[in-house]
Amino acid sequence: MTALFVLAPSTTAHAQTLSPGTRVRVHSSQVVAPITGSYQGMRRDTVIVIEDGLGARVWTFTSPAVDRIEISAGMKPGNRGPTLRWALVGAGVGAAAGWLVALIAEAATSNQQYNDVLSAAVGAGAGAAFGAVYGYRVLEEHWTTVPLPGRVGLIPTRNGIRVGFSTSF
Repeated sequence: MTALFVLAPSTTAHAQTLSPGTRVRVHSSQVVAPITGSYQGMRRDTVIVIEDGLGARVWTFTSPAVDRIEISAGMKPGNRGPTLRWALVGAGVGAAAGWLVALIAEAATSNQQYNDVLSAAVGAGAGAAFGAVYGYRVLEEHWTTVPLPGRVGLIPTRNGIRVGFSTSF
């Protein structure tokens, strides 16, 4: 039984290997923002990535300069950022709508007075709820960190050839 628990993490680690064409995000000290693109491979101690987008270019990062490499885990809903953003937008729109409805209702019936602050607060609550539900459904890309692949290579020297080996854990 314990053998299953020991072997289980190793099988998931093998599933998250880098192969050419994999969508990756590279965090490096050489760039301000992470580079998202297609992993092309390793040459000696250099990671090669082709950036996504219209201004795509080939990026090369030396292994020591790479802080983290992540692979795409797909688009998923339920992200905190869009949920909060749309809840705030919904609260603002709902507050304005609640206040406006109170003003229109007061003008339509001359004998009733509505509390503008309470009307705006009720509208903000309803708008925030609708906004949060909408924002929860917005898809965002999720990322999984993977180790930098190890390399075995031949390095020419003045006296012959040197064999190099690197690995990461």
